[in-house]
Amino acid sequence: QVPKVKRKVMERKFRISPATLRNELENNDVYHNKYLDSVLLEEFLTNLVMKEYVWQLNENDITCFTNEVMKLIKTKLGDKLPVRISKDILIDSIPTEKNYLIRIGHKIPSSDFLKLWRNYDKDHSGFLEVKELEMLVQNFAEVVGEKVAPEDLSRALKDLMNEYDVNKDGRLELEELSHLMSVEDNFMKSFCSRNYLTRKDFDRIFAHYDTDNTGYLDKEEVMALLNDILKYHESTDIHIPVPVLKEVYKEVMKACDTNNSETIQKCELALLLTSV
Repeated sequence: QVPKVKRKVMERKFRISPATLRNELENNDVYHNKYLDSVLLEEFLTNLVMKEYVWQLNENDITCFTNEVMKLIKTKLGDKLPVRISKDILIDSIPTEKNYLIRIGHKIPSSDFLKLWRNYDKDHSGFLEVKELEMLVQNFAEVVGEKVAPEDLSRALKDLMNEYDVNKDGRLELEELSHLMSVEDNFMKSFCSRNYLTRKDFDRIFAHYDTDNTGYLDKEEVMALLNDILKYHESTDIHIPVPVLKEVYKEVMKACDTNNSETIQKCELALLLTSV
């Protein structure tokens, strides 16, 4: 039997820091492409754990790490891996400190932006307030491989608010946060101006907003789609306020979620696009 203290060391050994994971994702163009070719998975995981621990692991440790992560990925995707593995599946399967800002790299899809917002808007107020912003600042520092000392946190938060709290109400709205993050341009702009959509158009729209490749659109993915559609119809690049988005989401789901799954399936997408 492995002693209790040893077990703790073994568990800690295989945790990857947010900074290391982010660097490896960037080095393999996963942020840009949104996926990793499955044939490169084992090599990617080996390089990842070796860069985290350098000389501290032996060959057996590396094999255990790669096998465990691949096992987790297969539970999500099936024994026969697809040709490409999405960025979100990788992030969710690799043992690391939970940090949604790992997902940031270059321009992030609007769906990932809404998921990031949900993670920090703990009280669902539609705004990010002081305590929620403190967590965001600390997580961002972790991603870039730094630590914020307690005495520096209030100064960092003050600098952030001076720069991005445009209306000076002491909290951040969705639009204000979007200036801090790098969010993609409105993906729906080219589709909303068309008289009709082809099957290929539907497939492209669905694939774009289904960022975790689950085969359906969850709440944040649907809200991201609605946000982009409403921005187009209102001729604005400003993000729709979260309280407004939530109300539109409720009405759309009443009309379009035909199987009451609280998600939008691909067969329900056409109904959604014609209802907004």
